[in-house]
Amino acid sequence: MTAARVAASIEFARGEIHLRLDLPDVPFVALTGPNGAGKTSALRCLAGLEQAAHVEWPDGEPASRGYLPQRVMLYPAMSLADNIASSMRFAGLSKASIAERTAELLDLVDIAALARRRPHEVSGGQRQRTGLARAIAATPKLLLLDEPFSAIDVASRARVRARIVKHIAESGASCVIATHDPNDLEATDAASIVLS
Repeated sequence: MTAARVAASIEFARGEIHLRLDLPDVPFVALTGPNGAGKTSALRCLAGLEQAAHVEWPDGEPASRGYLPQRVMLYPAMSLADNIASSMRFAGLSKASIAERTAELLDLVDIAALARRRPHEVSGGQRQRTGLARAIAATPKLLLLDEPFSAIDVASRARVRARIVKHIAESGASCVIATHDPNDLEATDAASIVLS
């Protein structure tokens, strides 16, 4: 599948953070830099969550976006499977499609055995995997991932990262990832933008 890339230019100012960012037209872009440099702010701007931001989309605003914040927020009363399915319900997919895709994504992030558990019954890494699956569930054109693998245990991280990266590449989505982990850069072969 050929990717429909997303290009954007962001202008954002808050306190001492002044950010102008031009995203290259490539499948993966990694935002790196020290704490407080504006990585999360850039993702929030692209997600449409910062009113003070001005974002230009030269090829038109993406029809759909998936966002995984650093602190994953799941619906506490829903099972992990229902949390993943929620984004597809909002997108209007059929019940059969949702059930099939949810099962695929639970397997993709290695939490199929935990599907019926609620967020408070699983670890932080398992919640992060659920958030990742939910972000990609409705096949958005633009994925915005903030430290997406940081809470996953070291033994599982490389495997989950490789599966997610392959899935995103095959989907044709553009992905902007904020990270401190050099392994994320290597795995995604991302164009790196260093914020300071």
